[in-house]
Amino acid sequence: MPVKILLADKSITIQKVVEMLFSGKEYEVTCVSDGETAMGEASRIVPGVVLADVDLPRIDGYSLAA
Repeated sequence: MPVKILLADKSITIQKVVEMLFSGKEYEVTCVSDGETAMGEASRIVPGVVLADVDLPRIDGYSLAA
């Protein structure tokens, strides 16, 4: 079973880089651009790891982590 990673970052470039770095059978990366969507995705996919930018739109990374 792959490790599920949720990446919340408003930068599409960062999203693509992380997807490329973790692509493969061992990881499944889900990328979103704001904190509100990240909250929804976190409850849907139940990730093993969350990488969040602190300066996200709607809900910031600190609130997301809390």
